[in-house]
Amino acid sequence: MTVRFVAGVLGLVFLAGCTSIPRGPLRVDGSTPAAFEASWSKLVSALNAEQQNQLNTAVLLIGATKQHDVGFQGSPVISPETLRSELNGKTYEDIIQAGAATGAKIQSVSHRGGST
Repeated sequence: MTVRFVAGVLGLVFLAGCTSIPRGPLRVDGSTPAAFEASWSKLVSALNAEQQNQLNTAVLLIGATKQHDVGFQGSPVISPETLRSELNGKTYEDIIQAGAATGAKIQSVSHRGGST
């Protein structure tokens, strides 16, 4: 083995150690609105269409339950941004489980502005 070969291998090992590899599942960062937006976008983009629908449903269930529990105080809008503190630190699986834990069910959906 030559010194160049050893130095080259060590250089590659060093560079490989500097790469950023996600450590575990993606988590929502609700510490600031900007951090939330970035982490939420990253989480959603890592999901397939079915998982995105499940995530949206879970957010709706969490938000509707929160609004019901506080007597519809505050914003009537349910969105990930309005639930930033509730979603902080959660993974996709955590959010799905939290939605299921509400016990709420979606029974029917009506669309405003005519038929679909």
